Formats: sequence, structure tokens, C-alpha cells
Amino acid sequence: MDIDNSLLKFTIRQGRKPEQNDEEIERMMPSLPINCPLSLYRRMASFDWRDLKLVIEGEQVIKFRNRIFRTLENDELFQRSPVEELTREQKREITFKRLKRLMEYNLLPDDEFIQNPLLTQQLYNALGQYDWSLSAKQFLAREFVTISLRGAGSSRHLAILDQMLSFEAIGCFALTELSHGSNTKAMGTRADFDINTQEFILNTPNFESTKVWSGNMGQTATHAVTFAQLYVNDRNHGLSAFIVPIRDPKTLLPYPGVTIGDMGPKIGLNGLDNGFASFKNYRISKSYLMNRTGDIDASGDYVTTIKDKKHRTGITLGTLSMGRVGILSISVANMKTAITIGIRYSAARRQFGPRSNPTVEWPVIEYQMQQWRLFPYLSATYVLDIFCQSLLRDFLNFQVAVLFGTSSPSLAELGQEIHAVACAAKPISGWLCRDTIQECREACGGHGYLAASRFGELRDDHDANNTYEGDNNVLQMQTSNFLIGKYRKYNTENRNGNTNDDSDEFDNDDFKSQMGSIEILRDVDDNVKHLRYETGEDVCSMDFILRTYRYLVSYLLLRSMDKLDYEMKRSSGDLFVARSNSQVG
Repeated sequence: MDIDNSLLKFTIRQGRKPEQNDEEIERMMPSLPINCPLSLYRRMASFDWRDLKLVIEGEQVIKFRNRIFRTLENDELFQRSPVEELTREQKREITFKRLKRLMEYNLLPDDEFIQNPLLTQQLYNALGQYDWSLSAKQFLAREFVTISLRGAGSSRHLAILDQMLSFEAIGCFALTELSHGSNTKAMGTRADFDINTQEFILNTPNFESTKVWSGNMGQTATHAVTFAQLYVNDRNHGLSAFIVPIRDPKTLLPYPGVTIGDMGPKIGLNGLDNGFASFKNYRISKSYLMNRTGDIDASGDYVTTIKDKKHRTGITLGTLSMGRVGILSISVANMKTAITIGIRYSAARRQFGPRSNPTVEWPVIEYQMQQWRLFPYLSATYVLDIFCQSLLRDFLNFQVAVLFGTSSPSLAELGQEIHAVACAAKPISGWLCRDTIQECREACGGHGYLAASRFGELRDDHDANNTYEGDNNVLQMQTSNFLIGKYRKYNTENRNGNTNDDSDEFDNDDFKSQMGSIEILRDVDDNVKHLRYETGEDVCSMDFILRTYRYLVSYLLLRSMDKLDYEMKRSSGDLFVARSNSQVG
């Protein structure tokens, strides 16, 4: 595909501000070495790489990441030996010490966070590119729990929030159960309200309901954001979140009524202590209920500010999407690391050459097959990076609205849409990152198999992203169900005459696409009718690529609905059975 190079140069140049002279740019992004195997290719570039970096990341992000890396470089605690192999316990010990040091550094003060919340993503990605165990441990100990408290809690949780921020307490997130992962409705952990003592009684009714895989829970967490079925007078009011003290912060011993253990050695991320927990008649104060959307009143009755259960579910789903949006960001960071190593190695490694000059060996990046293997992943990294920033902005806007107590139907719909998009983005990015790492590893030959290449570490640490926060295949089905439901609702309302033919279909209050992710449903029938090309130039046009994508999505949607309808008839209207038998087209 031909690109107007002058337009590209102009666009990239816009990254610089008028007041940024070459001297300032040099301080921010020092020039790369000129006498090295990569020099030839760097001189061939049609634009300054720093201008492109400014366009994509921006000055604030570049300076922030520089500060993080300089801080780690100048601290002996973060130095790593290239030959020393640590045991699992040694990895956990050094990770905990580094976590404590990071808390002392406070790399992202509140004033900077308020100015640019996207810096949170940059902080954890930068830490992850150093060590994902450390990044995950800090994120779970601080960010995940504090965001949950701010989003789902209230002023009565400020004391615990302060303890988290001052490292007097360490948090973890306890949602998944041994036999219940994505199926949150079937979670077995119970929280029964005792009106006489104004306490909740936590119980794990069976082994299958044990909370598992909770990061930091194995050895260090003092508090757990715990999801349990909330019961008042034996009536279930649905899954609710509690901030539960599980260990004495002075001794790190579990409280009576709480049983905690370690999940054991893992494929990767062994600097993080994943654990399990179960409860037996464990009493906690009523105040530990995270009560943004529901609470227990003075009479002992459950009350909620969101009467419509669907709206309440939508907001909850949106909030729980934080982990999946985070995994998208993690995958992008890992792709950046892997593709950088792979391409740099390919530009430096020489092998074979033309017969006319047998003394000259070509860099392997010159071979068509090497480019074919690596360049698509380079392109995908840029695309996912831009998409990730967009989705993260939408999610942060949603979180701010929840934080300020908004509970409108439109916010619930936004939460559902974020949930659906994240359920598709997480699998795509996770699988694509897995393939990027593996292709780069193989493209580097035997040297890629050395631990020093970092591919083994990247592959092992990333692998968990394809499982936690929902199995990738299961998550895709949630996105499919969302699209099918929206399309059916739209068609039904049109057939019933609830919309005017001259009006925009998206004007209906029950069918909004605030992120624009489902506007393709407007023209599903037309999308599958008009797809043709006549010349090679047509195929290379962006318009054709987009029309092909619309065709594919529309075709799969219609085929999925036809199969679902067929299976509904076969199963006598049992939606669960019909969906189960429609999982594969």
C-alpha cells in the first residue's frame, strides 16, 4: 500500500512543540549510538524516530517513563545479576522489598495522576517491562484495591484507603473461586447479615467455593476485596464486594475464621504470591460492605440507589472490566519489548549473501521471510497501542462517573459496552502478544532461546494473561451475546414501529453506542450484500479493508443468530443449551 511520505513526515513532525529545540529533545531522548550494527538502518529512516515517539506518547509520558527508569537504574536494590538464578522464595523476598521501596518513591503523586490519569498505565507498564511480578504486586496491593474502594466504597472506607496508601496494609482481590471463574452468578461465598450484631458472617459453604489465585494473598495481603452473595433474612441480593481484613498487619497471621494458603509454584510470575482463602463463620463489621450501589439501613434492610437490577449489573460489569483493560495494556507493553528485541537482533545478525560477493553477509532482516514474520506484528503493536489508549480513556471516564455517584441508565449502558469491548480486546491482544513473543523468539534462532534474550521470561509471565480475568474463548462468547442481543432488540423495535424510518436508529434510549463499537449493526444486511473488487489497487485501499471487516463481522453475526435460532428449536427453548451448542460456527 503506497503512503504519501510527505504527509507522513508532516504528521509526525507535529509531535514537536514550537518551543522544543533540538537541545531539549536531545535531553529528553538522547541520540542512539552511531557506530553499531544498527547504524545503517537508523540512517535510512525517512524521519526522526523521536518525532514519532512524541506523536504517539507525548512529552509528559516520555519524561515520566524516563524518571521511572532512571530511578530504578540508580537504586542498587533494583540491580539484577545476569547469571544468578533465584529460588521462588528469593524472588518473592526481593519483590516485596522492591515493592516497599516503590511505595517510598511514590513515583506517581496525586497531583500528576489528577492531571493525567493515563500515567497510571505508563507506570505499571514501565515496571512490568522491568519485572511483571513487581508490577502486578504493586498494582494489586495498591491500585486495584484503591480503585475498587474509590469506585465501589464510600467515605467510611477512607481509613482503610489511607492504610493502603501508606503501606500499613496490603490489598488483594478475591473474586475467582475454585469452581467458579467467569460465572459470577454461581459464586458460592456467602455474607449473611446478622441484624442483632450489625455484622456480616462470611462462610465458604464448600471446597468448590474457595477463593483462589488471588495475587498477594499467599503470604503478604492484610485485606481482600472479597466478592460474596449478600443475604439478608435468607434473601439473596446478589454478588457484592466487601473489604475484608484477613491478616493481622503486625504478625501477618490469618485471623480466626480465615484459612489462607499459597497456590504454589507457577509457570511464571513467581515473584508474586498467589493464594487461596476460605471462611468459616467469620464476622466482619457492616461497615466493610462496599456500599456505593447498595447498603444495609438502620432497620437491617438492604437498600440500593439503583433500583433497576440491569442497570446495577451494567455498572458492576463496567467496574470489573478494569482487569481486562489492564491486560490489553500489558499485552501491548510485552509486544513492544518482544518486537524491539526481535527486529534489532535481525538487523545485527548476518547470515549468507549474494554469490557475486561471497565475503558479504546480509543482515537477516533483509530476507523477505524475516520481514514477513516480524513486520505484521510491528504494525499490530502500533494499532493495539492506539486502541488501548482510547479504550483506557473511555474506561477512566466511566470510573470517574461512578466515583461521583452517577447511576443513570446511560452509564449502565456504557458499562455494558465497555464490558463487551474488553471481553473481545483481552483475547485478541493476549493471543496476538503470545504469537508475537513466540515468532520473535524463533526469528532470533538459538540465541533467542537463551534466558538473556528475555523471550522465555516474557513468554512465561505473559501466558497468565490468556487465562485470568476470564478464559479467552469464554470472554469472546460474552461479546457475541452482547452483539446478538443488541441486534435483536433493534430489529424487534423496528418491526414493532417504535422507531421512525427517517430517524437515526441510535436515537432510541435503549440502544446507545456511546463508544461507537456497535454502529456496524445499522447496516448488517447491506454489509453482506456489497463486497467486490476489480483491481489490485482496490484490495490495497483502506476502504476495501474496512468493508471486508464489516462484511466478516456482519456475516458471522447473521450466521451465529441463525444457528442459535436452530438450536433453540432443538432444545425446546433452553437458551443455555442453545448457546452451548452454538459456540462453534
